[in-house]
Amino acid sequence: METENLIHQRQQNNPAIIVGMAMTFLLPVILTIVVSGLSISSFDKLFYSRFIYWFTALFLFFYARQVERQPMLLRKEENNEIGFFLISVVVLYLLFIGAAFVSAIPMLFGFRESNEVLNRIAQLFKGHETIMIFTAFTAGVTEELIFRGYLLTRLFKYFKEPYLPVIISSVMFSALHYKYHSLREFVASFLIGAIFSVYYIKYRNIKALIVTHFLIDFISLTLAQHFKAK
Repeated sequence: METENLIHQRQQNNPAIIVGMAMTFLLPVILTIVVSGLSISSFDKLFYSRFIYWFTALFLFFYARQVERQPMLLRKEENNEIGFFLISVVVLYLLFIGAAFVSAIPMLFGFRESNEVLNRIAQLFKGHETIMIFTAFTAGVTEELIFRGYLLTRLFKYFKEPYLPVIISSVMFSALHYKYHSLREFVASFLIGAIFSVYYIKYRNIKALIVTHFLIDFISLTLAQHFKAK
């Protein structure tokens, strides 16, 4: 307990931690604006935008090591049994389906939103299955490392109330999905962020989150090929 309190105090007194947490959001936003302004095709912009998250994850890895003087992942991985891993992936995916239904509730009350951006992305992926897999893989690995592995654990060093780090990290995670201009996507991303955050804090297994996140994006993009891309 004494050691944990000393770590907590050191994190609070370290402005480098605050800068690092801010960069989890600012870096992707700034680099996305830069890529969006390039005079290249929409497909190329979509492809190159994936490297934004790889760059952000790598930046945070070296920033944690060189500036914060600590590992990027503050929590040691636990629950590595294959049975636990498989059950986690199945349950997390089922919870994602539940979150998707919840995010669709406004539509039951007559709310309508444009799916133009999502439809356009689905259309761009037609005939580019390898890039689609790369996109899903990128999201699974980098977004979990950034928002759960890095951001969430550091927020817990600044707030005594356990729900605040979950809410803040989930809001920042869902805010980066605003580019789809979809309320449903925003709500679903927030709920998934919250579910994944609670899971990571409780079970300390980021590998299950990475695989589930990959499956969510890959299956969603595959379905979009059939139901949205006409």
